[in-house]
This record gives sequence, structure tokens and C-alpha cells, in this order.
Amino acid sequence: MTMNYIVMDLEWNQSYNGHMGEHPRMPFEIIEIGAVKVDKNLNIIDEYSSLIKPKIYKKLHSKIRTILNYDENDLNLGRGFKEVCSEFLEWCGDNYIFCTWGPMDLTELQRNMAYFKVENPFPRPFLYYDVQKLYCLQYGDQKTRVSLDVAVEEQKLLEERPFHRALDDAFYTGRVLACLDLEQFGAY
Repeated sequence: MTMNYIVMDLEWNQSYNGHMGEHPRMPFEIIEIGAVKVDKNLNIIDEYSSLIKPKIYKKLHSKIRTILNYDENDLNLGRGFKEVCSEFLEWCGDNYIFCTWGPMDLTELQRNMAYFKVENPFPRPFLYYDVQKLYCLQYGDQKTRVSLDVAVEEQKLLEERPFHRALDDAFYTGRVLACLDLEQFGAY
């Protein structure tokens, strides 16, 4: 069975009132899942994207609002987390490894899954590739992590897609992944 890479990006919201209004078990609520499926030759072969209608933090935090390319009206057209997450995991297939830009997305995915009572199929410890870290090791000073837009610019991968939409950031992360020598890191 062929193994694919699922390059995933999440957008999430937080309490508009800072820590005062924060839910104790959910500091960040996922509002968008975007992903690209990458084959063993590092070609993007499929895409997944869905907005999620928030249940906890219905008003976008001001910092989140300035970053994202949508607002509460768009999110109100989204579907529930449980439905979207189940659909996303089915889309992933059976034989894959996650890739993310940085370490937080999978932590927040699992936290949201626990809160919304979505069965967690991931083994412990959870294996994934942090593309940002691998990029730093191959192209940087091995300590300083660069932002996705900097890596995209350095690799001359910029396309007419905006940053800070989950699908577009997953797309760019997938393109950066293809620039890496994964064998150097013991990846398969």
C-alpha cells in the first residue's frame, strides 16, 4: 500500500477577551482545516478544505481577524467540527504521515477532537514531520525557524495564492516539503 503525506494547516480562534474569557479545556478553537495530499514522489495529488462554524469563540479575536481572509459571516456558513474532522480523517485514507509547518497544529487538532468527542485514531507517540524544523535544518542555521512566507520566497515558490488560509498554507508547506531531502532526515 502506498504511503502519502498529509500536509495539514489549521486556523483557529481564541477568546476575544483574552485569558479572562478562555475556556479551560479549549484555549484555541479550530475554525478551518486545509490539507494537501502528497504522494511518495512529493507531488500534490489532492486537496481538502472546510470552514468550521465555531461553538465556543463565535467572535473573531482582533489579531485573528487581521490575519485571516474571512470573517464571522463566512464561519457561520461552516459545518460543525465533528462532521468536518470525521470527513477530513476519512479523506486522509489509511496509510499516511502528517506534515505541518510547526508543532502546534496537531496538538490543537487532538485537543479539539477530545473536546468535541471525535475518536482519536492516532497512535502514541504521534509521528509527524515538522516541515518548518526540517527546513531550518536543511536551509537555515539549524536553530532559527523561519516563517512559511520566507521559506516560500527563498525557494521561489510564490504563486497567486494568499497566505493565512488553511488550504493555501498547506499547499505552500507541501511545495516546501518537496524541496527537502527527506532521506537526509531518515524520512520515508
